[in-house]
Amino acid sequence: MLAGQTFYHQTIRKTIVAFGNLFSNIKIERQNKTDGAVEQVLQVPLAYAPKEKWLVRLESDPNLSQNTYTSLPRLSFEITGMSYDSTRKVGRMNQIAVNKSDRIQQQFSPVPYNIDISLYALTKTQEDGLTIIEQILPTFTPDYNLSVMMIPELNINQDIPVILNSVSIQDDYDGDFQTRRFVTYTLNFTLKVNLFGAIGSQRDIRVVNTTIGDIDTEVPLTEYSAEVIPATVIPTQETYSINEGWADNL
Repeated sequence: MLAGQTFYHQTIRKTIVAFGNLFSNIKIERQNKTDGAVEQVLQVPLAYAPKEKWLVRLESDPNLSQNTYTSLPRLSFEITGMSYDSTRKVGRMNQIAVNKSDRIQQQFSPVPYNIDISLYALTKTQEDGLTIIEQILPTFTPDYNLSVMMIPELNINQDIPVILNSVSIQDDYDGDFQTRRFVTYTLNFTLKVNLFGAIGSQRDIRVVNTTIGDIDTEVPLTEYSAEVIPATVIPTQETYSINEGWADNL
């Protein structure tokens, strides 16, 4: 039997949204070949979707005569796996506690997991692919830390390491000059996330009553009553949130 308590902290969702936000403002400049002046600036669209989804859509409409929504270049990413990280394990019975008004909210130590994510850059030329890659790679050395408010009820703000593991290139060009070309850059990342369990609560002690008496006669002699001064309440920060169109697919 599990905890028996329904909860959903949106830990993985918040992590994925924060990860996608890193790549939501990548742009490509089109320059005039004569004088090098910038003629057009394209913002590369980002979506949470498998690479195969866009390839099938493009191959079914190679001339993009039906809908220009799937035009290249574009970025997509997806979760490819999760695994337990024993190297970051801590004492399971440790607790995090925060005073909330007349209650104490507490939670056991989180469980460390690694989330594997693949980011795909789909372009029709190597030049566009290199432009996108050069805007991404300098940020990772090979890691980058994301700060996300995971549990606002307990004021838990987590720094999530994002590690770039590998970069691979695939040039799908095989045929005559009329065959559409796909250049795909695949970047594999690992996010080190902590997953939290249910939050428990209990009332704090405000008044203590006790009676002191004679043990032999069992007759109470004196009654005492003491009021406990409540601890200072820790303020709650705002929840980390990003409203991006690509996050609707999560």
